[in-house]
Amino acid sequence: MKLIINSSLVLGACLCASVVRAQTSGTAAPEEIIVAANRIEQPLNSVLAATTVINKDFIQQSSAQNLADLLAGVPGMQFAPLGGQGAQTSLFLRGTESDHTLILVDGVQMTTSTGPAGRLEFIPLDQIERIEIVRGPRSSIYGSEAIGGVLNIITKPQVGEDFAGSLKLMAGTQSSSDTNLGLQGRVGKTSLSLNASRRETAGIDFSERGSSDDDGYENDSYSLSLGHQFNERIGLSSTYASFDVESDYDDGVVNTESQQFSTTLTAALSDSWSSSLVLEQFREDNLDNGAFGLTNSSTENNKLSWHNTYSFDASKQFSFGVDHQEQELAYATFAATQADTSRDNEGIYGVFIQQNEVLDFTLSLRNDDNERFGNHSTGSVAVGRDFGESVRAWVSYGTAFKAPNLIDLYVDFPSFFFFSNPDLEPETAESVELSLQAEGFGATWQLNVFRNDIDDLISSDATFTSLANIQKARIDGMETTVSTSIAGWNLDAALTLLDHENRSTGAELLRRPEQTLSLSLGRDFGDLDLALNLLAQNEHADIDPATFGSSQVGGYGVVNLVAGYRLSEDFELRLRIGNLLDKDYQVVDGFNTQDRTAQLSLNYRF
Repeated sequence: MKLIINSSLVLGACLCASVVRAQTSGTAAPEEIIVAANRIEQPLNSVLAATTVINKDFIQQSSAQNLADLLAGVPGMQFAPLGGQGAQTSLFLRGTESDHTLILVDGVQMTTSTGPAGRLEFIPLDQIERIEIVRGPRSSIYGSEAIGGVLNIITKPQVGEDFAGSLKLMAGTQSSSDTNLGLQGRVGKTSLSLNASRRETAGIDFSERGSSDDDGYENDSYSLSLGHQFNERIGLSSTYASFDVESDYDDGVVNTESQQFSTTLTAALSDSWSSSLVLEQFREDNLDNGAFGLTNSSTENNKLSWHNTYSFDASKQFSFGVDHQEQELAYATFAATQADTSRDNEGIYGVFIQQNEVLDFTLSLRNDDNERFGNHSTGSVAVGRDFGESVRAWVSYGTAFKAPNLIDLYVDFPSFFFFSNPDLEPETAESVELSLQAEGFGATWQLNVFRNDIDDLISSDATFTSLANIQKARIDGMETTVSTSIAGWNLDAALTLLDHENRSTGAELLRRPEQTLSLSLGRDFGDLDLALNLLAQNEHADIDPATFGSSQVGGYGVVNLVAGYRLSEDFELRLRIGNLLDKDYQVVDGFNTQDRTAQLSLNYRF
């Protein structure tokens, strides 16, 4: 496996290794619970998968402008924005395709049927309570899309007994502003929370080509959650989140409306058996007025799930369930015709988890019966063990798949001599991973090494008039994290190394840097806290936007400064200076990134 890093990354890694007294970056206390890994509540430190959990306090302290800013330092996560705020942003988790990551909002699958994954750039950070990230295949739990992993975004807060609220006011460069109001409370056995926000900016010129003007962005969003506990065994909860976005780009504007809804009925059938019935809906309406005219698309996903967890004893659990999903697409644009609009999928899965002093073991199996391509089975197995109190190791193997989207299956473009292919099969993957976690010399370390082979990738066929399952890819990778504290300063670091190849062409995969390093240095000085964050990536392959030939995008390093000052117990000022050194760089060939920016926010809690 070719994992060679340049001198700057070697220097950063040596710096991390030279000061070793730490807690893992982003890790929480041992009692922290994660759900996304196996669709069951588990202690974070017992999960046999590469995971990261980010809480509300971390999100607020980061003063990040969007999800890509917030998550760019997480190992294995690489983002490719086509411009500034509001620009379409692709996520390549562990080097997989941009639609190979399952994105959930409060458990609702946020998936469009037009190709790209859910619009992460539109999800407002102010409404997020918690983020769970699981890296590695999870199709044996969730079905299609989870080849690279799962990103679960939770907006529902933990509501206390008393009424509480928060207010945020932000202003910044590029005429940026952000206003957010959150309210929550409980009456008897009923809890309620409401969050509303508005964000806008004049933006930057997204592209080197096209019209030379700033591309603005406006986002109005809100979320609502309601819960009621009927008795000790039965409860009902519902969540609703929505955003209404207008995002400019060179020679065009996109209007997007999105809604995610879920309601869950839970019941403790016995002391050992709990069950839940979940109804979910995701809908996105997209109106794109660009150089080629008007494109109107509407995606709707409806899902009904039955989840169960049975505990044999304190060390053994079995989780199983059934999913029924319906997907619909309505797509209208210049010279396009649509042959079909929908498909159904039935999924059944089971997960067995054993944890004891000798060996930890997780086995999961799933079968999906799709209306279009029939049955597809996936599975994963992971085995782990603690070696003393300070060393833990595990190894895993898993398979995954990504079903072709509805536009590739059913939408033709005869005026451009390009046609859909209803005979497309799912893209498939096999992955093996080895993980080592250790505490020593005052530090906590984690190392993950993996290989992911992806077959039947969908691409243009030999005639360039349709699509076919004709490509293969191999991705070898290593992720290492360390966090340290010295003289009151906390240093967190994550290094991701990738070696990837399109095995059908011998070329590198596009827009995936082979080396990514993130460093964060921070300290509290009483009421004042300071942090410096560095994100560095090496050069990577891309496509020239003018000639459509091969190109290279240069490496870069960007530094952000974040500072906070607590005026009182309830009031706090936070300042973020992005791209502190005013670095001129690109992530996607031909598309601009932010120059130096500044945002000042006032946060009030009551």
